[in-house]
Amino acid sequence: MKKIFALFISLALCVSVFAANRIVVLSPAGCEILYAVGAGDKIVARTDFCNFPSETGSLPSVGGFDGKTLSVETIISYEPDFVYGAKGMHDFLKESCDQFGIELYLSEDASIQGVYDEIEFIGNKTDRAKEAGELVDSMKKGFSKIQKKTSKLSDKKKKAVYWETWNAPYMSVGGCSFINELISVCGGKNIFADIADQAYPMVSEESILARNPQVIILPYGDIAECAGRNGWKYISAVKDKKIFNVNDDIFSRPGPRILEAAEILYELLK
Repeated sequence: MKKIFALFISLALCVSVFAANRIVVLSPAGCEILYAVGAGDKIVARTDFCNFPSETGSLPSVGGFDGKTLSVETIISYEPDFVYGAKGMHDFLKESCDQFGIELYLSEDASIQGVYDEIEFIGNKTDRAKEAGELVDSMKKGFSKIQKKTSKLSDKKKKAVYWETWNAPYMSVGGCSFINELISVCGGKNIFADIADQAYPMVSEESILARNPQVIILPYGDIAECAGRNGWKYISAVKDKKIFNVNDDIFSRPGPRILEAAEILYELLK
């Protein structure tokens, strides 16, 4: 492995520091962005969770998503000039990437605007600025159509939403999550928006019952199990059969498909 490292150092010195041409992508959202701007051909490896679009199936995998399942040596063996990760998950790679002259980009999207900015950054980084700009313009137009429909809703008409990211323990979305913004744009009110300093806070079952959501969104979990929980039959969403399963990959990845997520959520909140 030391020989591989030594060889890679010499190769890395020859790589342009400006354009990304050999990319190891560790972020599923990042993988979707690369393909959406037409830079999928620059990916040399991905993780097991980078599974969209279908073309990713032909790419080699470097392992799972977090540091426990990722090998720095494996990543470096693909001779990347750009590693595309997620802040908080892949920060541990910085020292190694610096050592081998690899640019490490850590996504930290927490807003819809943040997604736009990242798409444009990646477009510039991969010589796909035109494609990235067109994609962002299209997404903005789509969101504008939704906002025109929801902007006239009074606060009383906005449905209270409980978004369950997990149920053992109970976890939801806080005010600093991009999903919180998505709920707002689509005409809803996140019942835990007041937890402003956490994206995915743990919450108590008692607080869920007390806040009485009108709509429950389950990226994971079973609708019947949720409705049958002790005491939940008194929640408005359960009474009105407003519990919905959604595709977690579409909703949890801050990338090009957040417009699709918004269009789905808008229909569920109507």
